Amino acid sequence: MESLHCSAGVYVHIPFCQRKCPYCAFYSVPLEQADPERFSAALRKEIQQYSVTEPVRTVYIGGGSPSCLPAEVLVGLVRAMAERFGAVEEFTVECNPAQANEDTLKRLRASGVNRISIGAQSFDPANLQMLGRLHTPQQAKDAVQAAKRAGFDNIGLDLIFGVPGSAIASWRDSLRAAIDLNVRHISAYSLTIEQATPFDRAVKEGTLSLVDEQTDRAMHEIARRTLQNAGFVQYEISNFARPGFECRHNIRYWKNLPVVGIGPAAASWYRGVRTTNAADVDAYISAIEAGRFAYSDQQKPSPEQMARETAVLNLRMTDGIDLAEFQHQTGFNALELFDGAIALHTRSGLLEQTPTHLRLTEKGLSFADTVACDFS
Repeated sequence: MESLHCSAGVYVHIPFCQRKCPYCAFYSVPLEQADPERFSAALRKEIQQYSVTEPVRTVYIGGGSPSCLPAEVLVGLVRAMAERFGAVEEFTVECNPAQANEDTLKRLRASGVNRISIGAQSFDPANLQMLGRLHTPQQAKDAVQAAKRAGFDNIGLDLIFGVPGSAIASWRDSLRAAIDLNVRHISAYSLTIEQATPFDRAVKEGTLSLVDEQTDRAMHEIARRTLQNAGFVQYEISNFARPGFECRHNIRYWKNLPVVGIGPAAASWYRGVRTTNAADVDAYISAIEAGRFAYSDQQKPSPEQMARETAVLNLRMTDGIDLAEFQHQTGFNALELFDGAIALHTRSGLLEQTPTHLRLTEKGLSFADTVACDFS
């Protein structure tokens, strides 16, 4: 059992994109607005500001689009992380299909990266156009093959369903295309309309129509059945993996284990404190270069708040809350802390309890947010 403070993960946010997608709420800016080398130097300096003495198990470089960085800068950053933390169990870099350069991928692999996550999103050209993606379905397929030739065995694909104007048939086709590429991990996310995005404005103006809730749930159920029939294990609401290839870094989030966030807008949960860095590249770099942290927010949740956050995150996993681990980690008995919510959702068929775990039922997976509200 991994206790709260015996290891750490590191997330590095690269807030640059070739072009921002209209559904994306993550902080990102065009690469041409920044000095990549100065930015990378700030990242390396920030990680030195943390006296991370725990063994680092996972490193995840995400964005934005890390692959839009110049190859020398990205490879240099990976090498700096490898030098700082040594060999980690899982080292992931996100890759845009249009930027999957085989030579760069080989250099990343040789520098310690052992997992690539490719943002395919869809294998339907119309869906890609709706999502504002600049790559083609073929480029996503080519990216997977390039990663394999570069020596990567652990390759993940991200897919999005519920795209406006999409049909169930095209979603089935995208799933089949992803499966046929023989990757180890597939994430299937329902399109979420985030505030202040172009999609959000279009919905409010009535110029964009979303798929209805029934279709969205049907697409999620199709993903579950199709991927499980293909040998993938659903280990979290939106994530499926070949046995042994679950994303260890993301599991840290769902178990509420320590993760140090590096870069603009990056969030940390480390040594009992939650922090978020400023969502501004210039402000971030200025703070770090001056020897300060770049926090825009800092909070120390109470023990009960931490326990409730842990429960909500745990319930996203199909294993749910490990009752003994939860008590060891938080100091609370989950069955006592959440007795009312457990009784309510057990009666409604959304929760089930075993001698060791409390978890969502198959029906409950489609109503996870409803259940989570009563645990928060």
